[in-house]
Amino acid sequence: MQLSPGREFGFSSCDFVLAAIDHSSIGVAVCDRDFTAHFRNPAINQLLGGGADAIHGLAILGVLGVDVDAAMSEIASQGRWTGVIEGDTLGAVELYVTAEPFDGANNAAGWLITAHRYGARAAPVSLTDPQLIALSGKLTAREREVVLALQEGASNKAIALRLAISPRTVEFHRARIMQRFAATSVVELVRKVAGDTLATM
Repeated sequence: MQLSPGREFGFSSCDFVLAAIDHSSIGVAVCDRDFTAHFRNPAINQLLGGGADAIHGLAILGVLGVDVDAAMSEIASQGRWTGVIEGDTLGAVELYVTAEPFDGANNAAGWLITAHRYGARAAPVSLTDPQLIALSGKLTAREREVVLALQEGASNKAIALRLAISPRTVEFHRARIMQRFAATSVVELVRKVAGDTLATM
């Protein structure tokens, strides 16, 4: 599987994985019985390229550096898998990763993938404003693109050219986002979007 770790936003896949792990209260992904992920962290979603509603949980395990064949073999024989991932994928970081049975509301059943730093929890990754904008849960994918471009100082016309949409559509998105965050300037908008994302992590 070809991964797209959000290079256009100027940060690495490691940043995103660590942000997902450090700021999550409900695990990295919730999957159904065949391991199709129905919930995943915004960071993992960006790491996998976004877009699709259903991404296989095995791809997420692979991104985390798990030997998927060994993990699935243990899940088949023992009903769950736990392991410590060191180096390679995430440099010197050690992760404690678990794939275990999950029973949710309305008798939903499947798998929960969780990950956290091994041992004492390390200091959270320090995220920049563009990274926080990209993780915002209050913006659509298109709105995130617009706000990221605004944060860079791009004009409405430049944003329209970049996103292959009309300047009028850019103006519509911009006005709606400014209203949603009660912002009167781009600087204030960036600060509020980034602050809102931090507050929900």
